[in-house]
Amino acid sequence: MSVASAAWAQTPSGRPTGNLQAQYEEAFQETLRQPANLDVLFRFAGLAAETGDLEGAISALERMLIINPDIPRVRLELGVLYFRLGSYQAARTYLQTALNSPSLPPEIRGRAEQFMAETQKRLSPSYFSGEAFLGWRYQSNANLGPSNSNILLFGAPANLNQTATGTPDWGVVSSLQVAHRYDLNTQDKAALETQFTGYANRQFQVATTNVSLLQLTTGPRFQVFGGMLEDMTLKPFVNVGYVLLYDTPYYGTYGGGLEVNTLLTGRLRNVSAFSTGVQDHPNTWYLPTNNQYNGTAYTGTTYFEFQLSETVSLFGNGTASRYQASLTPTQSYMLWALGGGMAFRFADPLFRSAQAWTIGLAYTEQWWTYDAPDVTVAPNTMRQQLDSILSVTLAVPFDNRTTLRLSGGRFVRNSNLPNYAFENTTGMIGVSWRF
Repeated sequence: MSVASAAWAQTPSGRPTGNLQAQYEEAFQETLRQPANLDVLFRFAGLAAETGDLEGAISALERMLIINPDIPRVRLELGVLYFRLGSYQAARTYLQTALNSPSLPPEIRGRAEQFMAETQKRLSPSYFSGEAFLGWRYQSNANLGPSNSNILLFGAPANLNQTATGTPDWGVVSSLQVAHRYDLNTQDKAALETQFTGYANRQFQVATTNVSLLQLTTGPRFQVFGGMLEDMTLKPFVNVGYVLLYDTPYYGTYGGGLEVNTLLTGRLRNVSAFSTGVQDHPNTWYLPTNNQYNGTAYTGTTYFEFQLSETVSLFGNGTASRYQASLTPTQSYMLWALGGGMAFRFADPLFRSAQAWTIGLAYTEQWWTYDAPDVTVAPNTMRQQLDSILSVTLAVPFDNRTTLRLSGGRFVRNSNLPNYAFENTTGMIGVSWRF
């Protein structure tokens, strides 16, 4: 049991009763009354970590070692807390001492080895990390076509070819993310961060929806201020990307932007970014008028994550995006999006392993407004869309690197033009591997 969850074992229900902050204050006062009581110190450390007071948890655990230095489990928890603070040298010292102890239980040793390996990577001036995923997916509307054949053509009712309406299909999905970090060894803790993303899906029947994506982003991350704002970092970046549709070029993009990453409190973090990118859509045999989508995207995003407890985290995000088409005003639009969700970690209910399971829930609303009517669809109607996107994910880890992922989702697009409205329900099972 980690110190962050130790306080949860103080009641028969396994969860703290009453207000968590009140329990924290009460436990702190108890440490003043009984400064040499190991049980009191350990309970306070657990509550301090739970409320986000990592420094307070560290102080309590270090006092425990002064009273009794032969507690390898406490050294492990100190290593984990220093790791969470980004103090990797201190984390390595405590983790190594814990691993050197012959009395460290095997199930705890595995956790210590995991954090030691990650700490060694963070201390290296250059290290790679990443994740690969392979899954099998069902979609009720793989081509995102209208639910029926009733559409508009030049403002008049028309019938769409049945092959273009929504079609269910199975397919294989794969992705790869590789990140590299190089420590520049400067006073502002600057590092060059590079991330490569690859994605590909292969449908069993609707091959025209096969998509392949490659993207590379790189830039330096560094601190700007000290003192109270030392947890704010800036990252100017450049990126390039390429997308294939039906194994033919769809578009290439290049651009850049700025990311601001700030730890607002011990449990609340914000990541905001502004980026711009030029998109070049070449004409091909499959898409002979593809260049009408050429243009430039301007995007601002903000993301908040709040660690409600050791087991529950909440997040919210917002996006504002402007796409300015260079050739065809009907393809220019403004997009607004708001979303949020939560992740809940819980003990393995089947195998009773030390690996916690996670359920994630996310919901997003997107509003699209286009600049000008498309005369081929409805000459006098400005296109508007509302997207509602729901997803649920269950992550079941086999070990520290390999995870089984089960997910389901629902995508509903409402539009004032029936040509663009659709519904799609998805289900997927796959395995990811971290390295």
